Amino acid sequence: MSQRTFNLVAGLLFGLLALVHAVRIASGSGFVVSGWSLPTWASAIAVLAGAYLALAALRLNKSAGS
Repeated sequence: MSQRTFNLVAGLLFGLLALVHAVRIASGSGFVVSGWSLPTWASAIAVLAGAYLALAALRLNKSAGS
């Protein structure tokens, strides 16, 4: 797999992760695993981190093509 392909796939996956958490916050949905509920603030952090990682990966993809 080339570096450009890896950067593109990573950027898209991180962007999808951020989008899913943003939709979770907007809809007010709950997420429970083994009786433990994921707090909304954790999803807010995941949105910020996922968006940052997606942008960083896509920027790397752009610079790898030059």
